[in-house]
Amino acid sequence: MSGISANLQPGATSPSSGAPPQKRRGCGCLGSITGAVVILIAVTLLIHPWALHIGGRWTPALTWHGTGTLHSTSGANYPFFLEIWVGMPEGSRRGPGSIKDFEGTAKICTPQGQSYPLTVTGYMKKAWLSTDGKQVTFYLRSAKDAAPKLSLTLLGKWNGGELQLEDQGNFAMTFAPDGHVKGYLQGSNSPAENTSGTLHYATESEFSCGGKNGTSF
Repeated sequence: MSGISANLQPGATSPSSGAPPQKRRGCGCLGSITGAVVILIAVTLLIHPWALHIGGRWTPALTWHGTGTLHSTSGANYPFFLEIWVGMPEGSRRGPGSIKDFEGTAKICTPQGQSYPLTVTGYMKKAWLSTDGKQVTFYLRSAKDAAPKLSLTLLGKWNGGELQLEDQGNFAMTFAPDGHVKGYLQGSNSPAENTSGTLHYATESEFSCGGKNGTSF
């Protein structure tokens, strides 16, 4: 036996063999998530090419928010805040209208100073590279377990940086003529009573319920 072989103890490993290489730990989870987000945004922009230019503004965050006051022909005024973002593609199409153009949240205040949060779903007609002048319909709902229940529909369009809205009488299904909340379907649609207004681009910090914070629109 050679001298090297003679010095090896039973069960020992030859110095020349070295330790087995360790496997690299970790995963490509972060890269996979980033890639999935990039793909999702790309698909969203393919479906909604106007998403980068909402309301006469450059909107790389795919978001628009504005505030104003909705005025009813009954005499009631409703301070209103709207924040919307571009709807992301869903896993499957469930029929007409299942791909939302917008999702978001809103707050509406009564003339009595009560504020109500709402969820928003929006659909727009025939928009391509810009939302300007395109018809949009917003469906606004209170939370499922909310009481009283609110359900509103607002039709509108952007005119440059302003969003013009009107209800075509459906506020009467939820609000009394003086602006008190009755609850959804506690009244009937009243085409003779129209509620309309214009929102301008603003953050939620500029929104005031009934002008209590010193600001009204």
